Amino acid sequence: MADSESIPMNERRGSSDQTQGHSLLSESCCPVSWGHFGNSSREIVRNSRHSRYTQIQNFCNKVLCWRFKVWMLILLPIVILITIIIVIFGIRATPFDDDFIDPKLKIYGIPRYYVGSMKISKHSFTPELMIPQSKNYLYLSKVLKMMLCQLYNKSPALGYYFVDSDVFSFSHGSVTAYFWLQFAMPEEHDLLVKYTLSVEMLSNALRQQLYTDGMAKNMEVEPSSITLQLAKEGYVQSLKTGQCVFRVLLLSKEQTFNSLRLVNCNKNSSNYWLVQGKNNHSIKTIISTEGEGSVCTDVNVTMYNTWVPGSQQIVSKFNQTGLPIDHEVIIPGNMLLVTFSRPGECDLSQFSITFLQILMAECGGVLDGTNGSFTSPGYPNAHQEKINCTWNLKVQEHFRAIILFREFKLGGSPTSGGSCESDYLEIDGQRFCGDHKPFSFYSNSSSLQITFHSSKKYMQSFAADYIITDGNSTKSHS
Repeated sequence: MADSESIPMNERRGSSDQTQGHSLLSESCCPVSWGHFGNSSREIVRNSRHSRYTQIQNFCNKVLCWRFKVWMLILLPIVILITIIIVIFGIRATPFDDDFIDPKLKIYGIPRYYVGSMKISKHSFTPELMIPQSKNYLYLSKVLKMMLCQLYNKSPALGYYFVDSDVFSFSHGSVTAYFWLQFAMPEEHDLLVKYTLSVEMLSNALRQQLYTDGMAKNMEVEPSSITLQLAKEGYVQSLKTGQCVFRVLLLSKEQTFNSLRLVNCNKNSSNYWLVQGKNNHSIKTIISTEGEGSVCTDVNVTMYNTWVPGSQQIVSKFNQTGLPIDHEVIIPGNMLLVTFSRPGECDLSQFSITFLQILMAECGGVLDGTNGSFTSPGYPNAHQEKINCTWNLKVQEHFRAIILFREFKLGGSPTSGGSCESDYLEIDGQRFCGDHKPFSFYSNSSSLQITFHSSKKYMQSFAADYIITDGNSTKSHS
């Protein structure tokens, strides 16, 4: 106890205060200090991570991203191009038979027929081409048939309706091929006939294809020579089967057939005669029957100056009523189609037909003498297409010419301005066209030029006589 040291109360109190202070510091100060240190650490870590992310982002932007953008710029056009190619091939691979086109249309559709012609420069005509069984005929017709079928089948608009085509004859000169076309139509076809299957549409489509088709170029087909007409079903069906069709190549001046009865021809079927003469010749045709009592009392006979018949190509048309007939007509040109539409009980055995070849009359020339005459080529029948004839009439000085037109029927009419442009007769600069009653023309000089111009083919024609008078004659024009 003696050795023990007493501690002053104040020191104890101070020590106690210190202990209490330390306790308070432990309870109050230390938590605040460590919490502040924790927040600072987290903020440092966060800033460090953000700094690293920023560095990575900057590196990506500077190095990687621009490379990615470059590749995207390169690949994007390629992807677009591939997509377009896939779409195109998908469209081309789509079959024609869609919701609007009946796949059975070509079988059960309403048939529509056309006949046409085209010139082939590469080949020359031989008599073999008038014989369907000859090698030349079979070869050339097969090639042209293949060409026509391919051209129309691959047409986006016409391929839906095209059924078939074939060549049925050839004519001489630069070989002209004659063909038929068959299309099929739905029941509602008014607009189709007016636009898609119109003659103009089919002709233009064929011409356009011929300009680019390799086979057509090898054959030297002339696109500008294409002609096309709507045809009757009976005509094309006979051409397809060969029944009721008779082909005649006139090699002599005159050829007669005493009976027109054709074998392998069904009742109520029309008969078709395809006649071809020499170049620069017209065909005079005489159709006659035997005496009265013929059973053929209602036969319609129509003659065309082409094998592509249309209403404007009719040269002559008449009906046989049972009485004897002797019908004669001159066809301008060397092509003739004669059709006989007959009742079932008539076999045409009492009919006969004669073809005579006549050298075509000269067009134009010199008119001399005190009188004479001149006419349109082929008068009294139709004049030819696209011709120009000029006659020169010269008389002595102080004399004049009087031209008397006994017939003047050129067809057509003057234009709205009163001028004649298509078919006309021009005398000393004054034009006449249309139809006129007989009239006279008086010349004002001793020389006279008469020009006949035609751009189309008409049944009408003209005939005139002229006389020469002295200059004191009364001048008038009526």
